[in-house]
Amino acid sequence: MMKKVLFLVIAIIAAIALVGCGKTAEKEETFKVALVINGSKTDGGWSQIAYDGLLKAEEKLDAEISVSENTKASDFEKVFRTYAKEGNNLVIGHGFEFGDAAMAVADEFPDVMFVITSSTVTNGKNVGSVSNFNLQAGFLQGSLAALMTKTNVVGSIGGKEIPTIVKTLVGFDLGAKYINPKIKVLSAVTGDGDDANKSKEQALSFISQGADVLMANANAAGRGVYVAAEEKGVFAIASISGEFDAYSKGLIASTKVDMSTSILQVAEKVQKGTYKAGAEMYGVKEGIVALVYSPKLESKISKDVQDKMDDIKDKLTSGEIDVIKLAPEQYRK
Repeated sequence: MMKKVLFLVIAIIAAIALVGCGKTAEKEETFKVALVINGSKTDGGWSQIAYDGLLKAEEKLDAEISVSENTKASDFEKVFRTYAKEGNNLVIGHGFEFGDAAMAVADEFPDVMFVITSSTVTNGKNVGSVSNFNLQAGFLQGSLAALMTKTNVVGSIGGKEIPTIVKTLVGFDLGAKYINPKIKVLSAVTGDGDDANKSKEQALSFISQGADVLMANANAAGRGVYVAAEEKGVFAIASISGEFDAYSKGLIASTKVDMSTSILQVAEKVQKGTYKAGAEMYGVKEGIVALVYSPKLESKISKDVQDKMDDIKDKLTSGEIDVIKLAPEQYRK
């Protein structure tokens, strides 16, 4: 009799345990991440690098993802609200311009985390930001340009006049003059991140003024700079990622500003419940900002130049080169 009672008790406990497990499984929800960009996810630059981060979250975190491309500023709040209502755990606005929209809707959705890239916006609750160290990226580009030039004239060309691009241009100037204080640095912003012809015209103008190394930070429009460089037999340096196969004759290097990994790291923290809304910045030290050479043109970069660039990277990592202190005050934030 006692054995029967004991068996019955064990069976009941097992049944309760199974029901409990079932309820736990039911409670497990899909981790959902949405990305809002104002460009194309295949632009080969700024928007695509964010989309790559979204794909990483899908692959590594098993996240259910959504993306809104070519989003107009007038629709920012609407898209944010829609994604929040659809149950997304994390909504990412790719660019400082999304900050106001995030702040406007955040209180309505306290359980949704809004993260803005290339910004310092935060409410300390459910709006945070992550930015890349654009001054460091530009510093690397400018240093390489100054080490490679034969004319002592280099140039930087930006697309839209936004903080991320402007800071890269400032960093380029700092890096070039760190190598050679007497170097001539030409700089311009075309005002357009899509018009490659406009960027090409600007590049040709700089080349006519003696520039033999040009840096572009203009999203898809940067391709116009690469074309001009190849036509005139000078070198170009890309931003964010380098299309080395497409521009194998002139595109000698690119910064690798890995916002995709930054986005993945934030998504991981949100999924684990460890993310704290604040303003974070990642650079050379964190492995997010780096300089890569074209496999097709690396032989054009001497070992001496590569050694000097490695030394600069080490000094940026250690803080011996502090680009924030070197930069004009208005670009230090």
